Parts: sequence; structure tokens; C-alpha cells
Amino acid sequence: MKIPTLNPHYRASLVLILAAAILVALALLTNDRDITTAAVVLSAVICLITGIFFATLAGPEPLDHRFVGLLPIGGSISLARTAAGLGIAGNAVVLPKGTDGRGQTIQFNPVASYDGGEVRGQSFVTGGDACGLITVPAGGPLLAELQQNNQVAIPGDTAALADLIRETAVDLLEVADKARVEPGDGTFTVSMEGYRLISGCRALAAESPRICSTHPCPVCSLYACILAEGLGRAVQVERCEADRDADTVTASFTFLP
Repeated sequence: MKIPTLNPHYRASLVLILAAAILVALALLTNDRDITTAAVVLSAVICLITGIFFATLAGPEPLDHRFVGLLPIGGSISLARTAAGLGIAGNAVVLPKGTDGRGQTIQFNPVASYDGGEVRGQSFVTGGDACGLITVPAGGPLLAELQQNNQVAIPGDTAALADLIRETAVDLLEVADKARVEPGDGTFTVSMEGYRLISGCRALAAESPRICSTHPCPVCSLYACILAEGLGRAVQVERCEADRDADTVTASFTFLP
């Protein structure tokens, strides 16, 4: 049977509390009322207090980012293969709620490209101005959680959206050490340095570099959802790619008519 490994803080607290007990026992056994005994008792108190402090830090270990980054990958690959089998090869386009009377934000993958045509249907769109696949954006549930429980309000101007995405990456989700957001003329680029979930990006790239732009992971999809909701415009994922040497991921988006 495998013996469970204790949290390092918990182990340290046990050692310090045990040391405090031994010191108190030594003081009682010697029964000397001198400066040395007083020093031993004082040391025991210090060990006990420090042990209690470490015990308060003995929470569960954080999740391994390598494993977390791989959690959504199977779904993205399966969806990409299914879409490819149906001849749907267009980049992901996030359409904000209200588009064509819809009550929620959706992701639309056109057969080839999207030119702003009407998107009707629940899953498959055939005929009319646009043909393709409708799905729930991978970042949709994340956005709902941030809005409902983190009181995140989506602004309506580009500069404020850049600040929100930067704060979301570094402070709220804590998926990157640093985020650089560059709004452009009809474009938007997010570069995340020290990206902690890069294992998933590399797994998708190993399958096909196109998957990240056709069926992006929850994080990059979240940014597209924020942009679409903030500006009320269709947002197309142009590219999402990971640096081969550094833990840096760059995602580029384009605003469509």
C-alpha cells in the first residue's frame, strides 16, 4: 500500500511541535530553576508557535499545471476531427449575444470563411448566407463564472478591454506571469509570458497547428468572448501559437463586420 506524502508545511509543523514537546520534557526532567532551563522553555514556546504557524499553511498542494493544461485537449481534438470530417475548415468566429436574436454568445465555424451573413440554427447551419457548425465557446462558462462570482463587468471600449484581458490573465485566472495586450486597427493581439498551461498548447500543435484557431482552448476562447461581448462585434480567431523555446503564447483576433 502506498503511504501518502504529507504536505511539506504539515511535516515542518509536526517536527516543530515535537521539538517543543521534547524541550518541555527536558525542562521538567532537569527541574532546574536557572537561566538555562528558562532558555529551554522559551525555545519550546518558539517552536510551538512556529509549528502552529506552519500548520495554518498546510493546505492542499496546488494542481500540477502540466495536467491542468491537458484537461480540455481531448475535446478540442475530437471536435476538430469531427468538423474536418464534415468539410468545415473555417476559423472560429465568436458571435456576441443578440446576434440574429440569440440570447447567448456562440462560436461559429464556417465551411470556409465568414462574411457577416445570418447564422440560423442550433448546431448545423446549411443554406443561406452562411454554412457551418455552431457550438458553445470553450471560454463561455469561464466568462459566466467571472461575471457572476467575480463581478467582472465587460467595458465597451478597446483600451478598457485590453486592461481587463491583462488583469484576467495575470490576476484572476493566474495563467501567465505577464500579459501584453496590443489593440490594433481591426485587430487584437494577446501575448502571455510564463504561460502555465502551455502543455495543452503544445499538445494541440502536435496534433495540428490549425486546431488552436478553429477550436481554441478555454483561455483564448475567453478572450474572444470578452472582445465580442464588449464591442458587440463578431470576433475571429486568427491564430494561437506557442513559442517553441519559451513558455509564451500569442493569440491574434480580428473584428469582422
